[in-house]
Amino acid sequence: MIKFLKYELKRSRGFFLIMAIFAIISQALLGIFYKFNSFDMENKTTSFFILLVALAIIILSISLIFFTVRYKRDIFDKSSYITFTINISASKIIFAKFLASLIFGFLSLVIFVGSLILTTKFLGINESLNNISLKVLMLYVFVCEIYYSIAYLLLVFGITLSKVQIFRRYYSFVSVVLSIVLFTIIVWLLRNIYTISPIILKFKDFSIQRIININGLDISMLYNGVDGKILGINIWMLVFSVLIIAVTFFYNVFLIEEKIDF
Repeated sequence: MIKFLKYELKRSRGFFLIMAIFAIISQALLGIFYKFNSFDMENKTTSFFILLVALAIIILSISLIFFTVRYKRDIFDKSSYITFTINISASKIIFAKFLASLIFGFLSLVIFVGSLILTTKFLGINESLNNISLKVLMLYVFVCEIYYSIAYLLLVFGITLSKVQIFRRYYSFVSVVLSIVLFTIIVWLLRNIYTISPIILKFKDFSIQRIININGLDISMLYNGVDGKILGINIWMLVFSVLIIAVTFFYNVFLIEEKIDF
């Protein structure tokens, strides 16, 4: 599987280069917007963070679409016969593709964060954005990767489901739309868990604690203290996310190995 993973990473280098260039240029433009915008400081900072999140979502969405299309092409289209001539199991092939997608999504965000740090220092705006720390940014990158993993596995599951005999009468996009709806429901459930069961794994000493005063963005899984610093991550949201990732992955493998005739 390691060789196949290396192959997946190697064939995606061009895409990663494009994403890296996009991340650097977009971050530079974002920094210039912040420095020369005439808004007052509060509005400038709010606008900056909104654009920052939007760009991160765009980067992950492009990566998600690219690797989902590649999955469909390599598993179900004409090039699938090449994929399955490799002497490894379907589960290892799917896992390698998942890891490659996850790695490049992560690296794209890391370059995005690195460009943010360099841009703010180069333009002399790092003092204005002193609330942003590398630790905080990497924690949000980690949360983004969790959502990315769920979205990717649900999308490829939808593609696989469209090849099962009972669903073949429908167009492929129907099962993909169902996957998107399912992802929306999962996000809704996670956001409710954030409020209903605010039990966190503290980053400081890795202890488990229940939060009384909730301070944070529900979709982020992270809770802030009264000083604005991140305390920890909701442990039930984390467990539920890992469970969704595992179930979706293994059921997808089951469908490919047992329910689909190539």
